[in-house]
Amino acid sequence: MKVFVVEDNPVYCKYVCNLLAREGFETETASSLSAARKLADKMESEDIILADLRLPDGECTGLLQWMRNQGKRQRFIVMTDYAEVHTAVESMKLGSEDYIPKRLIEERLLPLVQTIRKEQERTRRAPIFRRTSEAYLSAKHRAKIVAPTNLSVMILGENGTGKEHFAQYIHEKSKRADKPFVAVDCGSLSPALAQSAFFGHVKGAFTGADANRSGFFQEAEGGTLFLDEVENLMPDTQQMLLRAIQERRYRPVGGKEDKTADGRIIAATQEELAMCAL
Repeated sequence: MKVFVVEDNPVYCKYVCNLLAREGFETETASSLSAARKLADKMESEDIILADLRLPDGECTGLLQWMRNQGKRQRFIVMTDYAEVHTAVESMKLGSEDYIPKRLIEERLLPLVQTIRKEQERTRRAPIFRRTSEAYLSAKHRAKIVAPTNLSVMILGENGTGKEHFAQYIHEKSKRADKPFVAVDCGSLSPALAQSAFFGHVKGAFTGADANRSGFFQEAEGGTLFLDEVENLMPDTQQMLLRAIQERRYRPVGGKEDKTADGRIIAATQEELAMCAL
């Protein structure tokens, strides 16, 4: 696993690379979005991108969007000097792993990268069902039965066993197949950003909210909202989601009126949730 550091300040870039090197991580660097795109072609699936928010040729969210459009799923971490909540929300919605203020980089970066490495090691060891196995065929049969309904679905399984594959299968076989399938990595959402990420916000709702923003619920309108690693949501966020799911209504941050939530919920976890509640 290699960490690609995208930072236009050479002194700070060297500082970050030295931090990572002390923990045994190999690094490569780029100082602009265009240079980072060229590096992306040789990235392995387990590599990590650590990018400054503001670069000479744009914001790194543009790089993240480009990578996702290209089918590149490498873990992406944003670092910044700027406390801009709306930008953090946008990067999380695009699938970034975290959003780290530079003043906290030494405190938060290494634990995060080490956690990612451990998760990748577990994924490599996790058993993957063959598509002809009894377990796979049984799970697919259940998915086929539940797909045409509007029931919420919980998918249980270890890392690497294809939980998102089954979620997409259920969506594709449902009456909502022509509507959006929105996948959310719950493990990457910070509690401070969760409400805005899920429900959106209106202009002026908080400092930096310079425009109305849609949330995951609105993006999945009429389709399917897939909550991956749902066990990682904080209790306050779980309670907030429970109300929206039960009442089929939610309110954007700073909004004055509720909106209707017309999206099917599919959640996935590798944990025994009943044990987590004890």
